[in-house]
Amino acid sequence: MERLHSFQGRLDSAVTAVRESAIREAVVLHHDEADGLTSAALTKIALSNLGLETRLICLDKLYPEVVRDIESGRPQVAAYIDLGSGHVDWLIEANSSKGLVLVLDHHDTTSIQNPLLYNLNPELYGFSGEKDASSATVAYLFCKTVDPELSYYAHLATIGSLEIPGETQGLNLIAVSDAKARGLVLDSGKGDLKIQARGMNLSRTRASSLLNVLGSVGYYRNGPEMGIEACTTGFTDQTMAMAKEFEEERKQANRKMLATIRKDGLSQKKNIQWFHAHDNYKGMGGKVVGSFCSYLRYQRGISPIKYLIGMMNVPADIPGWGKLPSSMVKVSGRAPQILTSLIEKGKKPSLSKILPESCSRVGGFGDGHSVAASGVFPVGKEEMFVDEIDRLAA
Repeated sequence: MERLHSFQGRLDSAVTAVRESAIREAVVLHHDEADGLTSAALTKIALSNLGLETRLICLDKLYPEVVRDIESGRPQVAAYIDLGSGHVDWLIEANSSKGLVLVLDHHDTTSIQNPLLYNLNPELYGFSGEKDASSATVAYLFCKTVDPELSYYAHLATIGSLEIPGETQGLNLIAVSDAKARGLVLDSGKGDLKIQARGMNLSRTRASSLLNVLGSVGYYRNGPEMGIEACTTGFTDQTMAMAKEFEEERKQANRKMLATIRKDGLSQKKNIQWFHAHDNYKGMGGKVVGSFCSYLRYQRGISPIKYLIGMMNVPADIPGWGKLPSSMVKVSGRAPQILTSLIEKGKKPSLSKILPESCSRVGGFGDGHSVAASGVFPVGKEEMFVDEIDRLAA
């Protein structure tokens, strides 16, 4: 298969570049849900195998301040995992230390040629990032390129790729078949897989939801670290108990949000419907508002043809890095069902275009897929943002 051959060639080049560089340090910046945590674990395994001292920073969005800081010190491998694809231009611009920049991602991207950049995105090779590959699958293929024996971690890619809706297809199938061949997963008969790797004896659906909740709800409370630890050594009783506590916390916050929306309705513009959660999700990472939007798009009373937009306040703290100059608003967008088919037919603009553009016009940034995207912008710019995205959505 021509496409796979080309993509594998690029993976080979990236691994060779890391091997042949004199760089011995890496930083992995990764997203905060199951796909982000599994792909970060896989990337860390691969880079450690290549002899690099690797540290991890979990981000809900790819803040320019963090990127500039990371890429201005001494040269290192900066690996952007499940984030970065939408911003390859500024990753290159920020690379003043002239280190290697690896992007292992499946979000919409642009093709930029630079000798220090390895944008390992299947979309550049004719695959769909929304159907054929999760970031965990990309990280897994990178791992396997480093050392075929690392296919011992194939089950992690099967957990991460659950983020992709529908039947498993494309590159995601490689990880599933490798995991089955190694006895790491079994078909459980209900269309799900049973994970039977070390320290894991649970369905992949359950593993995915545990990692999602650790990464997002537990974002400011060591959750991502616990999740990545669970990926490599298994879920301990303590990790399971913590995840259940976080799940309960999110459930309560969601119920409260739903009650508010049922009582007051969503705010309406011509092309968008939106809500602001304010501090309803206080203490949780920004990903929770996106998860809530994904749930809300199927509920009664939601217009099937308007873009659905949710916002929440997020603190300036970045665990493991430091503090941003100011607090931000996290915004997530989802396309309800009829709108989704209009976007796919090219009759309505994709969220990965209009949401980032609206964010950047009010001093923020964003990225994403055609029917699900997210971004951040400074507190106080909400009204301007809403007007902007409503105008672009027309």
